Amino acid sequence: MAVRDITVQSIERALLLLETLAHHPRGLGVTELGKAVGLPKSTVYRLLAAMVARGFVEQDRDSDRYRPGLKLMELGLTVLRELDLRREALPFLEDLVQVSREMVQLAVLDEGEVLVIERLVYPEIVTLNLGLRLPAHCTAAGKVLLAAATEEQVARLFGHGGLPQLTANTITDLNYLLAHLEKVRAQGYAISADEQAEGVREVAAPIFDHLGRVVAALSIAGPSQRLSLERIGRLLAVVKETSLAISHRLGYREKE
Repeated sequence: MAVRDITVQSIERALLLLETLAHHPRGLGVTELGKAVGLPKSTVYRLLAAMVARGFVEQDRDSDRYRPGLKLMELGLTVLRELDLRREALPFLEDLVQVSREMVQLAVLDEGEVLVIERLVYPEIVTLNLGLRLPAHCTAAGKVLLAAATEEQVARLFGHGGLPQLTANTITDLNYLLAHLEKVRAQGYAISADEQAEGVREVAAPIFDHLGRVVAALSIAGPSQRLSLERIGRLLAVVKETSLAISHRLGYREKE
């Protein structure tokens, strides 16, 4: 076998060992690891020794078990820090526009307002009104983002200016909003029906980062004559599925 082929094979085997160890946080011994990946004990030991020397794997001195090292965490965090939310989310938003045939928005919370960082409209699939600010308490995206905050934080956001009434359906009572946000938090999504503007409806779900924090909201919005509550119910599944896919792209993993 050529030297190049041997090198590639060693790399592939080392990566296989790392992937296997990643699924066993308590670690594995050399014999266990060899059986799990189908490699001779001598080969596993040689590869592990090289990775221990570089910090990619560490060995517990008491149990002799091997587990992923801090070097892997360092590299992973470097990648996660470099991820750009808008860039990573854009392909998913483009697909969601095609599926929903409605306006799709990516938004973050800025004080008591929703800041739109990406908005695509159908059928042109073009970006529109970046930087638009909307009140958080009466938009689905805003309610999803507020639901990730504590009651104290929400009360502080609206303690001075209160909750402006924009339509007859706008929530204007802080205690009612807090109770509503508890429901949003429990169900994992929010709906706004004629709350921010008459004839406008929206459904939103949260986007999580690698630490499990809500960092943005994904929503579909449109006129109420097209977005009936029945249709919103059907679109909800795809909104939640897309927001979860973006979250995974940012490194989020659900708790088992």
